[in-house]
Amino acid sequence: MNMASKIAKSPVFPSIGALLAEARHARGYSLDDLAETTGLTVAEVTALESDEDFDASRVRRTAAALGVLDKIRSTRRAKVVTQLR
Repeated sequence: MNMASKIAKSPVFPSIGALLAEARHARGYSLDDLAETTGLTVAEVTALESDEDFDASRVRRTAAALGVLDKIRSTRRAKVVTQLR
């Protein structure tokens, strides 16, 4: 299992995909709405939300569109630090 998989599956922190899905629902966006806003396809958004895609530029673009970029960054840092302990 690679480091990205270990980080994404951490029981201590919600996954990045879960944070993105939660933010999308909180804003009332459908998958289609978010895909149109970010310029991604529905399949790419779905892959991000299900933690099947770890492409940093897609994560940043989606998190920025949802207004949770800082939350994602702080969560990722916390996960890395926890995994390295």
